[in-house]
Amino acid sequence: MKYKKHINYELKPIAINVPYNKAIIKFANIFQTISFDLTFPPKEITNRSITIEGHKGLKFKTEIFEPSNIREKLPCLIYAHGGAFSYKASAYHKKLAYIYALKAKCRVYFPDYHLTPKYPFPAAYDDVLALYKCITENSEEFGIDIEKIGVAGDSAGASLAALICNNYELENLKQPCLQMLIYPLTDIDMQTDSMKRFSDTPLWNSKNNKRMWLYYCRDLKAEDTYCASPMHSSFPQIIPDTYIETAEYDCLHDEGIIYGKKLREAGANVEINETIGTIHGYDFALNTKIAVSNIEKRILFLNKGFK
Repeated sequence: MKYKKHINYELKPIAINVPYNKAIIKFANIFQTISFDLTFPPKEITNRSITIEGHKGLKFKTEIFEPSNIREKLPCLIYAHGGAFSYKASAYHKKLAYIYALKAKCRVYFPDYHLTPKYPFPAAYDDVLALYKCITENSEEFGIDIEKIGVAGDSAGASLAALICNNYELENLKQPCLQMLIYPLTDIDMQTDSMKRFSDTPLWNSKNNKRMWLYYCRDLKAEDTYCASPMHSSFPQIIPDTYIETAEYDCLHDEGIIYGKKLREAGANVEINETIGTIHGYDFALNTKIAVSNIEKRILFLNKGFK
């Protein structure tokens, strides 16, 4: 792997090639579920859950992480986890949710949305959309400041968050106050330089990415696949303030940058953080200096947006 010598030294232990196919998804999700359930919150965080109806009336669970012993209204962050629309949330996603809830002093709503290949587009989008509607309709009951609802996600989850922000006018939703997109998946066309270059990068690569889109959009006609691709969305009149973070050795790198520039051209306030020496999913190594440093930048953005 020719990139390994250039990757940040702290990340080299996790810089491995990971195959992606239906068999791997099935077995990985068994482990993901167990590790997620065995990850418990620190004493400063309370964890509870709700169940709501999403795609085609199917029910799904949403975890809620919030600072302990706080009863007043708080901002809300809807966080859609990454995992190629295929994998369950991992333990590190849960730990990130703890960090966001504690340091941004918000209630984090973490949906266990329906996954491909069993449930292709628009299942995951419909679930996150249903959660957004549920929160806005029940903000008083949930103790949420309705003026401070943000959406966020990493990788495929960032794609879902971006679609919510792009479609809020069409869906008759209240405008989100911010969107935080971590190494986001934005473009089904897959024609960027980084997509062409990074076919064998650690954790994720363009070969896996192509297969993921095939799974995710399998029920769509070719002309309808752009509905799943934020890069091809029509933007609303007011675009929420945006934070985009990219990883250097990541096939998604360029489409994250291009998407951020496109948002700027449409009038959005966009902060782009191009992390160096990083790979897709690098913050899996949560306690490394490089992950801690960039997570602090995310927290600064959230705190600014929730003021």
